[in-house]
Amino acid sequence: MDCPTISGLKLDSEDQEALEAIRKAQRNGNMLEILLPAGVLTTIFLGNNSAQVTFNVHSTDWVLFAQSMSKIQPIVRKTISKIAQMQRLRAGLSYEQRQFWEAVDNGCGGY
Repeated sequence: MDCPTISGLKLDSEDQEALEAIRKAQRNGNMLEILLPAGVLTTIFLGNNSAQVTFNVHSTDWVLFAQSMSKIQPIVRKTISKIAQMQRLRAGLSYEQRQFWEAVDNGCGGY
């Protein structure tokens, strides 16, 4: 997708709050990508003898774990899209603001 060049864009306080919500969603997604595997590995290895570790490795649902990991970024992207769509619906936005939020909704911004 080609991202538009937007000249004269002025973001108001509600735009800034929405951008902070997007940053928060990204941070939370990144944190989850670290904590989810750490939690699984902790459950398997922490304080267990080798027989218990072997059982835990065997009984862990690795397919579900992989599916969970693969869904994190789509959830983050959907959250960003929802924020951008709600911003576009606000009354009193300039053309540049609407263009900006449409671009964010379409994936511009490195998401």
